[in-house]
Amino acid sequence: MKVEITHPDKVLFPKEKITKKEMADYYGSVARLMVPLIKNRPISMKRYPRGIKGEGFFQKNAPQGMPSWVKTVKVSRKEKGAIQMILCNDKNTLLWLANQNCIAPHIWLSRIDKPDHPDRLIFDLDPPARKEFSGVVEAAFALREILEKQHKLKTFVMTTGSKGLHVVVPLKRTRTFDQVRGFARDIAEELVEKEPKKYTTAARKEKRRGRLYLDVMRNSKGATAVAPYSVRPKEGAPIATPISWAELKDSSLRSDSFNIRNIQKRLRKNPWVGMDRAAKTLAV
Repeated sequence: MKVEITHPDKVLFPKEKITKKEMADYYGSVARLMVPLIKNRPISMKRYPRGIKGEGFFQKNAPQGMPSWVKTVKVSRKEKGAIQMILCNDKNTLLWLANQNCIAPHIWLSRIDKPDHPDRLIFDLDPPARKEFSGVVEAAFALREILEKQHKLKTFVMTTGSKGLHVVVPLKRTRTFDQVRGFARDIAEELVEKEPKKYTTAARKEKRRGRLYLDVMRNSKGATAVAPYSVRPKEGAPIATPISWAELKDSSLRSDSFNIRNIQKRLRKNPWVGMDRAAKTLAV
């Protein structure tokens, strides 16, 4: 089955003249790496029908009139009732999302068969300014030291395609979101206590006072994080890219180093290979 890309010449990224077809071609090329990392996780679509210079919006509910082969799952919400959310479990669905002008799919940290128990923990490292990436790298390695040496957990790292990094810990699904978030908060506070002038867990920007924000709030049921290998809605079409810890030592690396037009060589290897096998149980 071939997924039709309608209006293929529509320009989504005007500065580089990156079209909808070019974005869809990228998602087709990365599907073998991306789909296993997002399979069976509800998807929130960040859509830009008029390109990144137009108004974008998040869409959680599956749209009407979509193909019957696109899988969905019913998700209950405390206040607003249940909705159907999309599951991106194959290449064709990934291409269909691209055809919906979904530039940046976001995913849950849990899978549909056990939605209250995450299998990933994420630290989102948000620097006070784009130019301060060296501080983000330093924070990532500091977190790795605590997580791997003190808690015997395996860690993985990803550029976000924006300003920062995600440090990701694969988990066995034995703890609730509240337990996982509490653990993550304790680790972040430990780092803040060691370096109070560098780091903060303050969510409000005015309270950060030039410090790097250690965000653990994505570790909540129903919250989402940008999907690995997702394009970001920024000029240049940067990509949230899984990397190795060795690569993070490269002083030329930036969060937006990889984009649609320079990433193809990287797709020959998989820095996150074995992630699921590395999952461990949190001692909380």
